[in-house]
Amino acid sequence: MTKAKAATLSQVSLAGYWLLLVVATHVPATMPFLPGRRVDKLYHAAAFALLAVLLATAWTFTLGRVTGRVLGGIVFSLALYGVVDELTQPLFGRACSIYDWLADIAGAAVGVVLFVWLRGKFETRCRPETASGIEG
Repeated sequence: MTKAKAATLSQVSLAGYWLLLVVATHVPATMPFLPGRRVDKLYHAAAFALLAVLLATAWTFTLGRVTGRVLGGIVFSLALYGVVDELTQPLFGRACSIYDWLADIAGAAVGVVLFVWLRGKFETRCRPETASGIEG
């Protein structure tokens, strides 16, 4: 896959997933398929972890290597998005919760760490080797 195709795929994946999150977090509270309060925070954290991974991946393929400053910016940006998300939920009959927001931030931080770990795994695996099998 070319870098341009990877960039497009990562951008479309990010946009599609983010749109899905916006819709999912603003579905009226009366919908029967919403998770119970006990697992709600886990869903928040997992959703924002995946969002952070997708955002860092899209950044990598589109703009280049992700630095620590960029990763911090991703967590900060997702924290701001989490605030907006929580503050707009009452407009749709949902509750605004600081605990949901804290789970969002924790998930974003976990996602950034996961991205760094995965990037290390892929870089090691994709590094060219010499004919002897020893990295050069």
